[in-house]
Amino acid sequence: MFGEDAEAYDRARPTYPDELVDTLVGWVGPEARVVDVGCGTGKATALLAERGMVGVGVEPHPAMAAIGRRNLARWPGWRVDESGFETWAPQPGDTPADLVTCAQAWHWLDPDVRIHKAYGLLRPGGWLALFWNAADDADDSPIRRELDAVYARRVPGVSVLPTCGGEPTPHTDEMVPELDFDDPVAHGIRWSKRYSTAEWLDLMRTHSNHALMTPDVRDPLLAEVSGVIDDHGGVYEARYVAILWGARRR
Repeated sequence: MFGEDAEAYDRARPTYPDELVDTLVGWVGPEARVVDVGCGTGKATALLAERGMVGVGVEPHPAMAAIGRRNLARWPGWRVDESGFETWAPQPGDTPADLVTCAQAWHWLDPDVRIHKAYGLLRPGGWLALFWNAADDADDSPIRRELDAVYARRVPGVSVLPTCGGEPTPHTDEMVPELDFDDPVAHGIRWSKRYSTAEWLDLMRTHSNHALMTPDVRDPLLAEVSGVIDDHGGVYEARYVAILWGARRR
C-alpha cells in the first residue's frame, strides 16, 4: 500500500525523537552493525547512520527501497536490499548483528517467522528493537478535541492517528522459551512535531485508515480537517508517543 506513493510517504511521515536513538546507542554503542527490517525510505535508518552505525536495510517494495538507497547514499557503510524479511538472505559480514531494528513495520511480517529470524541474526548480547509513533492519547488540546469531533461525526470508529493505547508493552507474548532473550523492556517517549495544514493533509493520506476510504468519504473529511487547522492559525502541533520495545539476546 505505502509503496504506491513512496515519495509522499518519505516526505510526510515523521521521524523519531533523539531520546529513542540515544537509548539504542546506549544498548549497543555508536558503531553497531544493524539489520533494519522493513526500512522503507530510510526514515529511521538514517538516524542510526548519523550516529555511526553501519548495516543493511531490508525493504520489499521497489519504490521504497529506491528512495531508501537515495537517502542513505552519503553513508557508504549502508546498503538497502530489496527483499521481504522472511526470505532475505544476509551477505557475509551482515551478521552477527549487534542490533535488529524494525520501525512501524513489525505487524506486516509473518508472526511465525519474524522473531525467530531476528534472533538468529543477533550476536549474544545483541538487541531486537521495535519502535513506532502513535498519537498521544493524553493530548487534550483544543485543536485535537475539534479534530476528534470531526472524525466522530464523519467516520465513527476512525481516529486521527492510532493512539498508544496505554502502557507500551506489546509483543511480550512472542518471547517463546526456545528463544534465549532477556525480559523485554519498553519505553514511551513523548514528543511533538509542527505541521502546516498542507503537511498534515499530506500525512493523513499516507495512513492506511485514510487510504482505504473512498474519495466521497475521505475528501469531505480532509476538507473539514483543513478548516479546523486553518482556524487555529494554519499550524497543528501533533503530540506523539514514540514507543520503543526491546529485548536482548543472552
